[in-house]
Formats: sequence, C-alpha cells, structure tokens
Amino acid sequence: GSIFDLMEKFAGYGFNKSHSAAYALISYQTAWLKAHYPEFFMAAVLSAEMQNTDKIVTYVDECHAMGLKILPPDVNVGQFNFTVNDSGDIVYGLGAIKGLGEGPIEAIILERLKKSFKSLLDLCQRLDSQLVNRRSLEALIKSGALDNLMEGGPDFVRASLLALLPGSVQAAEQSNRNSASGVEDLFGEIAPEAPTNRPQSSSARVHAWTEQERLRAEKATLGLYLSGHPIEEFLPELSKITRNRLSALRPQRGKQLIAGLLYGFRTMKTKAGDTIAFLTLDDRSARFELSLSARDYEKYRDQLQPDSIILAECTVSSDDYNDGLRGRAKQLMSLLEARKRFAKRLAVRLRADELMPAFCDHLASILRPHCQDVQSDLGRSIASMESKAAESTSGSRGAAAGCRVIIDYQRANSRGCIMLGPSWLVLPTDELIQHLRREFGKDRVELGYIQNISLD
Repeated sequence: GSIFDLMEKFAGYGFNKSHSAAYALISYQTAWLKAHYPEFFMAAVLSAEMQNTDKIVTYVDECHAMGLKILPPDVNVGQFNFTVNDSGDIVYGLGAIKGLGEGPIEAIILERLKKSFKSLLDLCQRLDSQLVNRRSLEALIKSGALDNLMEGGPDFVRASLLALLPGSVQAAEQSNRNSASGVEDLFGEIAPEAPTNRPQSSSARVHAWTEQERLRAEKATLGLYLSGHPIEEFLPELSKITRNRLSALRPQRGKQLIAGLLYGFRTMKTKAGDTIAFLTLDDRSARFELSLSARDYEKYRDQLQPDSIILAECTVSSDDYNDGLRGRAKQLMSLLEARKRFAKRLAVRLRADELMPAFCDHLASILRPHCQDVQSDLGRSIASMESKAAESTSGSRGAAAGCRVIIDYQRANSRGCIMLGPSWLVLPTDELIQHLRREFGKDRVELGYIQNISLD
C-alpha cells in the first residue's frame, strides 16, 4: 500500500549506490592482497590494531592458521610497526610491547642506524637512561627483543639478561658520567665484554627460566604467548589422565574427562538472580566452552584463575543453535589436585656415570621439603574424608598416601629400580618437578598415573 510506496521511493535516493560500489572495490582489493601477499596483509592488520591486545591475539591465531611465521621482537631488526623480513616472516612490532613508549622506540631505532647493538651493556651505554629507563629495558628483555644480544636459548638468555641488568645500567651510568666529566677509566674502557657476547661470569650462576616463566613474561609484555603455549609442556602428562584432546571431542551419553588452559570465563545472571558461568578451555588443538551451574560456580569460583590448567568432568552434546558442541561441567579440579589423587609414582631416570659423589644427600635435600608437605596434606585429607562417605580406592589413594619416588638407575651393562620408602612419599608439585628436571634433565623425570581415572 501507501507505506510501501513511500519506502520504495525513499530507497531510490536514500542508499547511495556509489558508496556501496566503493565498499565492493575495497573488499575486492583487500581479498586480492590477502590471497597474493598474505604476510604483508597480516603485518598491516596487526599494525593497525597494535594497541588492542584482544584483536592482536585473534590475528596472531589467524597468522598461525595461514601458515605464517611470527618472529619475536628484535631490538636490532624490529620497527615500531609489524614488518616482513626478506624470508617472508612477520617481525613483531616494537610498538606492541607493553611498557615501551614511542619515544624509547624512536631512540632505539635512531641509535641502531649507526651500528647494531652488540650486548646489553652496549645498549645501556648508547641509549639515554632518562628516555629508555630500567622498566623499558625489562620489557625488552621479557618480550624477547634482546635475545640476540647473548648466546644461548631464550630461557637462559632472558634470565641472564635480567640478572645482568642492574650492573649493566650502573656501569653505563658511570661510563657516561666519566665521559661527561672528561675522566678516562684507568684501563681505557669500562668492563669491555668478550667479542662472542658470552654471558658474564655473574650470569653463570643464574638458573634458566622454566618454559612457564618465559611464557608468563611474554604474556605480561606482549599480551599473548608468542613462543609457545603454557599447556604444551603438560600435554604428555595430561594424555595419561584424559582420553581426548578438545579437537577430538564428540557427543556421548556419559561423562567425559577433559583438560585445558582456562582461556577465559564469563558470568551471567539467571531470571532467578543466580550467577552461572561459561568457561572457555584451550588445549592448543581447539577451544571449548563449558557451562557451570550457579551452585557449582560458587563451589569452584576460587579455582577459576586465568591461564591455569583445569580438568573438568562434563557432559558433551550437540548444539543445534550454532552447529557445534556444548559442554556442561559437573566437577572441576586443578592439575595439582589431579596429581594428588591419581599420580602413583614419580620416576627419576639416572645414569651411574653422571652422578655426583654426594648424590644421595643432594636428592634428599630436594625431596625432604615436599615430604613435609605430604604430612600436612595428609592431615587435611583425613579430616576431609572423615566428614564424607567412603570414597573409592582410585579416587582417594593419591590424596591420602602421597606419591612414591622411584629411581631408575642405569649402569653400562645393567639397570635397576629403587623404590624409596614410605617416609619419602612426596607431594608432586610443579616446584618439585621443575627442580628435579633442572637438576637431572627435563626428559628424565616423569609422573605415572593409575588407570581408569574418574572424578567420582
């Protein structure tokens, strides 16, 4: 009728056809650029959203899906924006490092045009400490932007540079004061470093960071995990507890035990005024959302720490609304809780020719604090069990008894296992496991789990 006639007349001039044509052309050009020059396209997209961490995370995931490699920031190569090097890799933009402003970045780029930075001390001496302060230098170290100033892996290099930073800043300030006053050092220079840029002797006593420490530092300075994923280190262990990765989940009637890094969670009020939660777990293979009832949210809310590993017993069903899957969590537990309940042994593999003379005393000093933890944890477990109905053997064994320590001892022509006595039962914390791996090797310390695990 008349209303439609009015709308039809308005449509003749109300929607600018040239505007639509312009958008169509831009869309075509953008799609062509992404198809033919994906690395340059994504570098431009990342640069445009550099101050929006959430979008940076999304676009970095997109780069990985497209098969594009993103290199860590580099003080000798990186620009303010994301760039593409000669190999076709995207170099992380220095402007995306938190705690590093435009002024310090400009000073770094201008100074390196004269010559590349050779060491931490060289960098500290050549940059204005008022402009590039200690906080900025710490951000550069933690983000990986100074990895190429020292030989070694990133975990050792970043730990060493952070340990050397106070002395380097102090030496640089003293050198600059001497230069300003015209005073020459007695030996001509201040603490020149070896041409190989090897760590100074003071850094030789520094323990390399763990993978988790490195990734946490990247998250703090870049807003994301760039060189890895926190769950990767635990995937072999989690495969002994859970049956499937998140990408392999399928709907089924019974409960499933799944695990992942808590990527995030959101809450929502129901009509009754209760608060329910939706958790997103990430195990690097996929992300999966779980709902948590109001009662269970109140029960587990203190466990919902971002970037912590969560194990969930849940039901998985088809979601007809978005043609995917949906999960409903029944129980949650942390990785430490899972270890306490289900780990039955902590095995350490050793070779006779690598043992130090005082090995037994050294091993005892590592284990002893965690044996005391078991005793206090045992008391809490007994008190808790007394207030509940009897639990199944598989569910209570680990919590009440601690974890056996087994030494897998190898000689040139023989091999044997030594099981330490009940007084050496330990609580298998990350601190203990990392300490043992640091002392004896990452691949020589392993937790063994009971079979047929259930959270019931």
